[in-house]
Amino acid sequence: MNKNTEFHLGRLKPLIGATITGLASTTSNGEAFDDEFFGFDVTLPNGAQKTLLFLSDDEGNGPGSFEIHDL
Repeated sequence: MNKNTEFHLGRLKPLIGATITGLASTTSNGEAFDDEFFGFDVTLPNGAQKTLLFLSDDEGNGPGSFEIHDL
């Protein structure tokens, strides 16, 4: 496993045991090239809530990364 993969798995590790409790998306201005992302709202075993958004690469044509936000 390379260092990049280890880094991202480390960021995802706190979500182990979480329950998906909703769907999430960013807002768009309705413009054709405006980025809108989607993901999940999750509730952690301790009750904390987070949003996990899936991102694309800069060109929008391949796998990207993710963001985790507090709700």
